[in-house]
Amino acid sequence: MARSTAIAGGPDARAGTHLRELDWLMLATVALCCLGLVMAVSVQGAELRVGPIQAMKLQGGKLFAALAAFLIAALVPMRHVARAALPAFAVAVACCLLPHAVGRDVNGAHRWIQFGSFQFQPVEPARFFMILAIARLLARAGQRAGTFRHGFLPAIGCAVALAAALLCQPDHGNALIVLGLASVLALVGGVRFVHFVPAAAAGLALFAWAALQHDYVVRRFTALGSPDPDSQVGLGLIALSSGGWFGQGLGQGWMKMGYVPEAKNDFVFAIVGEELGFAGSLFVLAAFTVFGVVGYRLTGKVRDPFLRYVVCGYALMICLQAAANLLVVSGWAPAKGIDLPFVSTGGTSLMFCLAGVGLIGNAARADHAGAFSTIDESPVSVLSGRV
Repeated sequence: MARSTAIAGGPDARAGTHLRELDWLMLATVALCCLGLVMAVSVQGAELRVGPIQAMKLQGGKLFAALAAFLIAALVPMRHVARAALPAFAVAVACCLLPHAVGRDVNGAHRWIQFGSFQFQPVEPARFFMILAIARLLARAGQRAGTFRHGFLPAIGCAVALAAALLCQPDHGNALIVLGLASVLALVGGVRFVHFVPAAAAGLALFAWAALQHDYVVRRFTALGSPDPDSQVGLGLIALSSGGWFGQGLGQGWMKMGYVPEAKNDFVFAIVGEELGFAGSLFVLAAFTVFGVVGYRLTGKVRDPFLRYVVCGYALMICLQAAANLLVVSGWAPAKGIDLPFVSTGGTSLMFCLAGVGLIGNAARADHAGAFSTIDESPVSVLSGRV
């Protein structure tokens, strides 16, 4: 009875809709991944002084691992995903504290876990599993999600726990992103806006105080709007503006040759603008716009609460990360080490972004097929169904 309520309208009525939306989602994702592979060959070939074949092998290996993560996320039953959400998130938050013990110092911060030649940033899996944990808690709350105790406190509590672990590294940018991501997801889940007002005021004050204890944060904010031409943002703007309408040609850019720091990761969009021009930059913006629109449409069409929050959360995660990266490169936000999803060469980011796309498709298909329902897991929903 509950199962039939969860899939009101029947699977046949919604089959075509979900498939068409997912086609556009996959088209945007594949286009961005292909651009990322091409730019990796262009940038790494110059930066690492290796040939194009070797550069393609390096990035191809990361893409192959990311595709494996995509397939696992797309095929694992969503019921198993829901059950593992909270334990996986707890482990991921603990991993964010490990870089101080087994990680390495990069520019005064401990954000990497390294074992021999293997290294990764724990913030990526932590952000990934935070979405699942919040989706699980909001779906379990059911109609009580609008209350402070059952809605606001569990959802924002997850984000605060992760943000506190990230501030210990310190990683202020990602801490702010996870708080914003959790807040939007909580609002979508029915948490009342009034609960955010006092918490946001106190949280922003505390966050600003913690961030301003570091001199480099103060310098980045004071340089906002008028960056030094020799700074990372200034050099990125020079690269971005030197491409003209159609760029200097793929592989012909010179700013990637030691001038723009992190040209293969944080500032890869600047190299896209230099080598592919305004047309290439517009292609990236259009692809992420398509991704965001499709994610928004799917969020409105998925009926099951947990699956709807999963779709919304991962679409928002990717679009918010892309927006943060593009704002930094274009000089509208302080410099922050955030990859451009699917395009930057970072293997950890690529893996969990593609896994997020896999879960979006998995959730949409599960909702269409009626293979998952949280209605019978929510006490309030069960009571209301009996009445």
